[in-house]
Amino acid sequence: MNVHEAMVRRTPRPWALVAVLAGVLAGCPDQGAECGEGLSLCGSECVDLTSEPQHCGACGVTCGRAGVCIASACQCGPGATLCGGQCVLTASDAAHCGGCGGACAAGQVCEAGQCQAACTGATSTRCGDGCVDLQVDPYYCGTCDTACGGAKSCRTGVCTYDVVAACFNTGQVVGLQAGTDLKGPNVAVGERPQTVTRMQDVLLVLDAAKRLREARLSDYGTLAEAPETGNAPNQVLVDEPFVYVINSTSNTLLVLRRRAEPLAQPQGGTRFPNGLGLTPVASVDFGANTNPYAMAKLGTDLWVTLYGNLGGDVSAGGRLARVSVENPLAPVLEPNPIVLPAEAFPGGTAESTPTGIAVHQGSLYIALNNLDPATYRPGGPGRLAKVNPRTRQVSPVALGDGCLNAGWLASLGDRLLVSCGGHAVYDSDFNLTAVEKTGLVLLDAQDTVVSTYTLACPPGATDCPLSSAGRFAVVGSRAYLGDNNAGRVFVIEAVGNQLIERRGPGSGAQPPILACPSHDFSLVGDVVALP
Repeated sequence: MNVHEAMVRRTPRPWALVAVLAGVLAGCPDQGAECGEGLSLCGSECVDLTSEPQHCGACGVTCGRAGVCIASACQCGPGATLCGGQCVLTASDAAHCGGCGGACAAGQVCEAGQCQAACTGATSTRCGDGCVDLQVDPYYCGTCDTACGGAKSCRTGVCTYDVVAACFNTGQVVGLQAGTDLKGPNVAVGERPQTVTRMQDVLLVLDAAKRLREARLSDYGTLAEAPETGNAPNQVLVDEPFVYVINSTSNTLLVLRRRAEPLAQPQGGTRFPNGLGLTPVASVDFGANTNPYAMAKLGTDLWVTLYGNLGGDVSAGGRLARVSVENPLAPVLEPNPIVLPAEAFPGGTAESTPTGIAVHQGSLYIALNNLDPATYRPGGPGRLAKVNPRTRQVSPVALGDGCLNAGWLASLGDRLLVSCGGHAVYDSDFNLTAVEKTGLVLLDAQDTVVSTYTLACPPGATDCPLSSAGRFAVVGSRAYLGDNNAGRVFVIEAVGNQLIERRGPGSGAQPPILACPSHDFSLVGDVVALP
């Protein structure tokens, strides 16, 4: 059982909530039925009128090549300028070169806001009377006719979001643009999406319906029939041409292989119009009650955390398994997994419950949330286990008094970020009524805590939902942190050795990104930076 399952097993009533959620999930039924939460029917499509640049505020209202849709209103996108009521690109628009009304002479082109006889940049391509870089320009991405639109970026000629959040209980995914923090439209993909990743220009969505969904990265349009996974799939990892899926309740690792080859030129917004052709080719069984939770690849090995069957038999958990994938068609589970002895760590309990794992500076770092299997509450301070993959030596890493229930972690250069779920208290209807010591912790290159950021509402605030830190993604110096309670994404930036709240519940920050809006409890299952 994974952490999300543990959250809903404390009382009988939350199981009813899960059943209800399964019935209101994604998608627009074919015969004109209502769309999923937060979506509206435009023709035969379910769209997000708050963020969709082709249907901004109302069906059919478009924001144009250089516009974005923010809070149901069209605005000029990054790098665009409002000239005479129209959003223009003064860097490449020959009619407004360098500024509104700065028209170039006949026969000239506009490059980097300057009128000249021809395009001169090493990466410039002429599109009309403008010079652009098709590899990175979101308004001319890959071809002169391709505008990414909205909050997408252009990377190597492919339109993509920088960050994607999985909305577990609303059955949607949503993309974000890093830096600007612009939010794209929520789109229904799968059922209770747990996590997402990217294989070339295809978005892979792993969901609780035991499917690995495929969608065009450009617009999330569904591609091939989704291959089945095992029970309670929890994480997906791409290692071309292979895909690895961890199945918690099935206690397995599933290996799939891409059979399709990409087209030389995109067709229908993707180089894989018929899907990736993902086919299961191998699997590994970790054994009963192991509950594999997360994995990281180092060299030709996959290292997998075994959480144990919290609430049942925990004896098979508290370990780190090693799977050789030197030949992914025949993976080998190494005997004698590494034991993570929680009781040997300061403040530890008798059980160790490892969750997230990251390769950092040549070592393996594992988050130990230290939940008490009887109460599901933190049994001691948050901490990490640091493992030398060559010697198998295990060392404790303290996270300080400001962290309880460590869950996810990622490198930030030579430093390490760790999220802490905190000590959360829920009522019988699974409403979060109290939480303490939840947020992020920053460790320096010597594994010393240098900054602790705590998610907290301003004193006396009456319209601020409680926060519970979940999984997160790192882009540059910023962490995009998912909320396990109210469907938000918080943005926290590391400035030197200090964590600064850019978007969050605090009084000095901008409001958080409402990534997964819902009238009820809303869990951001994962936040992933797309490579």
